[in-house]
Amino acid sequence: MTRPPGVTRPPLPWTLKLAVLVWLVVAVLFLVAAGSFLGSAQLQEQDRAGLVGLGVVLGVLALLQFVLVFRLRRGKRSARELLTTIGIIVGLPVLLRGTPGLSVVAVVMLLAIVPLWLPPSAEWFAKVDPKPENKYRRLIRRTLSPFKK
Repeated sequence: MTRPPGVTRPPLPWTLKLAVLVWLVVAVLFLVAAGSFLGSAQLQEQDRAGLVGLGVVLGVLALLQFVLVFRLRRGKRSARELLTTIGIIVGLPVLLRGTPGLSVVAVVMLLAIVPLWLPPSAEWFAKVDPKPENKYRRLIRRTLSPFKK
């Protein structure tokens, strides 16, 4: 859905600026961790497949986060929802497992979810990318509209 010409998008609220910055930091940290795991895999004979697999997963996750952060800046609600999902699905298990280096990243990732859902962010997304009306509510509204006073 594109905006008509001449309509400007409202400025990014401070909560989303903070969220974008934190998510970029998390993505960079995941890239560093992926490089570390891939480098360790080259030096070790045992557990090589596990380290390579973890390095690839973290690298793909970091690239996905980069893409979603840029979509978030453009005002896509789906990016906010996917970053929240990734933060919960990846952050909680890593935090509960207690891996020393990745636990810090998991805490930062879970904290990065909060500004995405604060009221200034929600209002901005409501203006920039409004939620489509539910088809059943639209049907009821159209059916009952002649009887409104």
